[in-house]
Amino acid sequence: MPLADRTSTRPAHEISGEYVRIGVITGTHGLKGAVRFRPDNVDSTALEPGMRVILEGPRGRETHRIVEVTSLGHRGLRIVFADVCEADASAALKGCALLMDAKDLPAPEPGEFYHFQALGCEVVTLDGRRLGNVAEILPTGANDVMVVRDGAREILVPVIADVVQSIDLEARRVTIDPIPGLLD
Repeated sequence: MPLADRTSTRPAHEISGEYVRIGVITGTHGLKGAVRFRPDNVDSTALEPGMRVILEGPRGRETHRIVEVTSLGHRGLRIVFADVCEADASAALKGCALLMDAKDLPAPEPGEFYHFQALGCEVVTLDGRRLGNVAEILPTGANDVMVVRDGAREILVPVIADVVQSIDLEARRVTIDPIPGLLD
């Protein structure tokens, strides 16, 4: 699919300044401080040893350096942080969002975009009819779906080449060719 996502984010409120949410800590892994991490995009390879990330939770924001990242298969990733050395300390991180500096994300390939880049973009039809703004992008497995809102009205737009004709991130505009029944 020409319009793909490499590292997804969720609703716009999960983007904080220069930082982008890329997943959440789901629990501990072992007794030496490792954590289980569920990425928002299971295909993401953005996390690497040595990088600094922000954990955001009830205690605010904390900076941590990643020492190790290991795949747990369909269950997510195992992450070891340099300054978290025991199970009690890692248990306190459960539920924290993991944020990454947007400038540290790998550049998307031509025709690809990060979900957070499209949030807030105006959505119009080929004939210029305004439908609303991208409020959220839902990964469904087969293809992503843009949630387009205009007040109380909500339209679910599949992110497929037959529907999404262009995404102009500089102009903050998504142009679609609606399939029959999409706007009913």
